[in-house]
Amino acid sequence: MKYVIDKKQEKMKLMYYDVKMDGLDVEPINNVKNLNIKAKKVKLIDKKLRESYIKQRINKKIDKIISFMMRIINDDDTSEDDVGIVLDEMNRLKGIIVNKYKEYINASEYKSLLSKLIMIEDEFKKNYNNKMFTSYIQNAIYDGIKEEGRSR
Repeated sequence: MKYVIDKKQEKMKLMYYDVKMDGLDVEPINNVKNLNIKAKKVKLIDKKLRESYIKQRINKKIDKIISFMMRIINDDDTSEDDVGIVLDEMNRLKGIIVNKYKEYINASEYKSLLSKLIMIEDEFKKNYNNKMFTSYIQNAIYDGIKEEGRSR
């Protein structure tokens, strides 16, 4: 759908033209001062603009997940639930890339994003397991006293 505002008339009225366009639907943020026209949905048709938008969105989400991962690895008060939340977010982001953005980005970028997420997830698992192993070793100090005596 395409809407056009005809400004040449005394009364401004909204015209409707039924045009089908292929592109990525985006919901813009309308919190700008002095904004007269607010849009509910914008369709990105330009290929470069779509790819840059997708990269920006995914990189923001990856940065948030990585900061949460670093908090989990560095804090001692984290639990298994926090790790589950992070891994669920990683899988959710992979699903978004596969289901929503696959058709709008080229194949090499798609593969690089998924491989990047898999590498981040593997490193997190490795670092978390290493942290749990070292904490287990530190807490499992055995203070055994050898007793001697008669045996039967």
